[in-house]
Amino acid sequence: MIQTHLRSLAFMVVLLLPLHTYALDQVQQTSYEEAKKHYAAKSYAKAYATLSALYMSALDDPELNFYLGKSAYEVGEFPIALAAFERVEMLDPNNVRNQLELARTQYFLRLFSEAEDGFKKILQNPGLPENVRLNVEYYLSSIAKEEQRSFWFTTAKVGILYDSNVNFGSSNDTYTLPVLGTFNSPDSMSDSAHEETLSLVHLYDFGGKGGALVRNQLSMYNRHYRDEHAYDLRLFSYNPALVYNTQRSSYELIGGIDRLSLGGKSYYTGYSLQPKWTYSYLPSLRQTLALKMGKKSYFQSSDTELDSRSLEGMAGLEYYLSSSSAVRADLTASRQIKNSGDRIDVNYNEIGPSILYTNQLLPTTIVQAQLGFKKRLYDDYSTLFASNRVDETKSGTLTLIQRLTSAVSLEAMGNYNRTHSTMSVYSFDKYTLSMGVSARF
Repeated sequence: MIQTHLRSLAFMVVLLLPLHTYALDQVQQTSYEEAKKHYAAKSYAKAYATLSALYMSALDDPELNFYLGKSAYEVGEFPIALAAFERVEMLDPNNVRNQLELARTQYFLRLFSEAEDGFKKILQNPGLPENVRLNVEYYLSSIAKEEQRSFWFTTAKVGILYDSNVNFGSSNDTYTLPVLGTFNSPDSMSDSAHEETLSLVHLYDFGGKGGALVRNQLSMYNRHYRDEHAYDLRLFSYNPALVYNTQRSSYELIGGIDRLSLGGKSYYTGYSLQPKWTYSYLPSLRQTLALKMGKKSYFQSSDTELDSRSLEGMAGLEYYLSSSSAVRADLTASRQIKNSGDRIDVNYNEIGPSILYTNQLLPTTIVQAQLGFKKRLYDDYSTLFASNRVDETKSGTLTLIQRLTSAVSLEAMGNYNRTHSTMSVYSFDKYTLSMGVSARF
């Protein structure tokens, strides 16, 4: 009965949204700026008191209503917060932050069905930043605890791809070996392929207060070339994780088992363990720190000298520029060491920054742009090339995502990769173009 009254109250307030627009006068605008300062200073009661007196003059202002909703939420006026966030949803359906706050408010009002629908809708966004995903998992795990349920999420994608340099053929026509002379570099080979991806994620809450959960993820990727079947790829991954979430932090211990097949033959199995910590300084600013320990074991006897162990550290910052755009910067450093043998292309140190920009231009259109750089320094001296190998890679990716329905998207991506090596035969250029349809449910 209480939930019915809350729904009715929120609905009646939303219906107050007029057909004509409002504008604050100069005095009201000054009060509004003061209210935002109070909110920034975490004086939520003062901000709420001022905004409560203003919002009837600005029912069509999504920003003012969002601040009203946030302030009302912080002082415990959840029905008022619910009505404010629902007005913003009507005015600005592209506002991911508002969608999250609306679902959170529904959760605290114990409107679990509506909250679950809202959180699942957010997860269907293919451009969802990592910090939002973690928050959504936290609340869904809490709903699971309240209703003694678990959740499944599935993502499937099918598409086509063009690869300009399947075999990583050198961008240099020739290479020179000391004493031996000059030789022709291998030519690059281009080909098209079809690719398929399937990901299954299961969340199960076991924490007394909904903060602890188990996440299991099973993924499959298949790429099958039209002609160059020696480069066909098939990857199976299983990633179990223990997760503990608080309002500001997320602690994860992620395991990994990866099995890669190349050219139709089993190539290697990889194992990893990754502790990961994510902390939110502000609703719009989040950091990530992770350390990943791994090993690879190759199947073919000719490749056993590639067996190795590795250690990788990652630091990242994610920042919301606006309600619909975000930027993420990562810095990764790794060390790989061979188990045995004399190969000179296994031991290396690698470091590389990358930056990802996401902008949801329209409720159904998302653009992502990513730039990356990696520098890899090999340990072992090559007597054949009379040098130590150093590779520097620059890459750029542009992705366009067009949502056809709430669960189905059309995705187009272009990637360019240029690697310069001190051993010129290992320098290469390649680009890939792909298009596919994905479904999230």
